[in-house]
Formats: sequence, structure tokens, C-alpha cells
Amino acid sequence: MTDSSFSMRCCATSLLVCLVGLGFAACSDGSSNAGNAGNPYVADDDIRRPRDAGAPDARVSDGGSAPAPTTWWQPRSDKPIHWHWQLSDTFVYPRDLLPNVTVYDIDGELTPASTVSSLHAANPNNKAICYFDAGVWEDFRSDAKDFPKSVIGNPDQGWDGHFWLDIRRMDVLLPIMKKRMVNWCKNKGFDAVEPDETEVWSNNPGFPITKADNAAYHRALADMAHSLGLSIGLKGNNTEAVELEPLYDWALTEECWEFNECHFFKDSFGAKGKAVFNVEYGKAPNCTNANAWRINSSQRDLQVSGPKNKSYVYRPCVPDNRTTW
Repeated sequence: MTDSSFSMRCCATSLLVCLVGLGFAACSDGSSNAGNAGNPYVADDDIRRPRDAGAPDARVSDGGSAPAPTTWWQPRSDKPIHWHWQLSDTFVYPRDLLPNVTVYDIDGELTPASTVSSLHAANPNNKAICYFDAGVWEDFRSDAKDFPKSVIGNPDQGWDGHFWLDIRRMDVLLPIMKKRMVNWCKNKGFDAVEPDETEVWSNNPGFPITKADNAAYHRALADMAHSLGLSIGLKGNNTEAVELEPLYDWALTEECWEFNECHFFKDSFGAKGKAVFNVEYGKAPNCTNANAWRINSSQRDLQVSGPKNKSYVYRPCVPDNRTTW
């Protein structure tokens, strides 16, 4: 998600249908909004608090000692990385395997461990990224009842069944996010995590969330992933890329060429030699600059669908059979 009013995001539903569309992010002026008012998806009787909610420390306390940085995947920008992002269709192996593609970003909850294992067995260089939402509550997720009503705020405009979370309540949210990282990602063999919808403060969440609150949540998520030996990427937050880069191993941005925000990634992740992945929807990326700045850019379909879907579009700046910029 970007700071611009136009935002894109794909989520897999329990019906394996991607709820992809155009969202208009209303920037918050810092005032509190009417939280759960009019929220038809949450009832007090439906709330089940996680067993380990309420921990006094916002950081992970039972993940063990953080491993050395070299123990998790840290993709570099010296060579193009051919990658596939699929969320509207559940990834099926070997149906959706693509020639010369080595990075697969797919839904963590809906992808079985056998698929991740097959991806790794197909090519020792293959990496699997585990997608999940970290800044919004989704009514279709299997753990939806683990979120108490008090942390569920305003609707994420344009996304049915999605509501912003009060990310200040890390005592409640981090145990849930850790369960996701462990059960949906680590235990299935994923190499990395992509926590989506983490740009909460500049939207209209229904809570007086500050930029500092948002940065603290980023740090907690990154520390958690690393404590589990998982790589983690910054999703969106385009205009804050320079500030948040030290926390993350790589970045994924949507529409940064469309909104003239790719330079934030060039000046942060690119300057540190970290990989940047980019998709554009409405029009093709600026491939001349993308290749010069070593940003793995491509034009994709709005649904971010599977390669067998008739809506599938994939036009990379660097062809998948090429190994140099």
C-alpha cells in the first residue's frame, strides 16, 4: 500500500477467490474515529481471546535466541530475481510452476506444506514467501475469532470483510501474528513472510494511531520473523521505505512507478543492495529505470492470478530466461 489515494492489494478468501479491486485510502488527521460502530462482522459473543494475549512485552518472548543474520534468506539486487506472486488462485504444484522463476509469493494459510516442499525439491534455489495480512482483520480467516472486538476498527474501504486493526495493542496482536508466522509459514517450510496492510497510521483505522506507533509495529513484526529464522519483506509503505529499510531484508511495492515513488526504494533498499520486487497494474513499469535501479519490475493483472487463469498477465522488464540486468 502506498501513501497515495490509490492502493492495490490482493487477498485469498476462504472460497479461494481473490478480493482484488481499487481501494481509496483516506488519510487520517490523527483524530480517533468511531472504531467498531456499524461493524456487522463482530459480535461480543463471537470473541475468543488468544490464550497468550496480554503479555506485558510487545516483542516475542518465547521464540528463542535470534539467529545470526546469515541464517535467513537475504535476497540481493546484483542480479535480477524472477518471481511469481499468486493470491487470487490457490497455488497448485506443479500446475503453477514457471520456467526460470525461483521466488514464489503465495498465501500462507491456504498453501499446504507439501506444496512448499515440492517447490524446494523442484529447484534448490527456489524460495517460498508466505503472504498474510498483519494490519487488517479479515472475517474469512480461520483465526478470525482470536481477535477481540476492541482491536477491530473501521472498514478497509473497498475490501468487504476487512477492517483495520489497532496496531498499538501489540500485547493482543503479536501473539496472533506469531501463531500465523509459526503455523502458516515456518512449520510449512516457507523461507520468508510478507505481512500486508501494515501502513495503518496514514489510513482511517478508527484509532488515533501515530507514525511512531506504526514504526513500532513494523519493528516488532521484523524482530519476530527473524527470531523464527524467517526472512521478512516490507510491503508497501512506499514513502517510508528509507526509514523502515533497516528492519527488512527486501521489499515489495505496488504501483511505485505509477505514483513516482520508486526512488524511495532505490535510495534505501537499492542503496544497500537489497532486492526490491515491484508490480504495476494499469500500465507498464518504467523498465529503463527499473533495470538501472535494479528493481524487479513487471506488469501484472489486477487479480494477481495463477498462470493458467485467463486473466493472467505477466510482462517482466527482464525476461525470465535472462540472468543479468
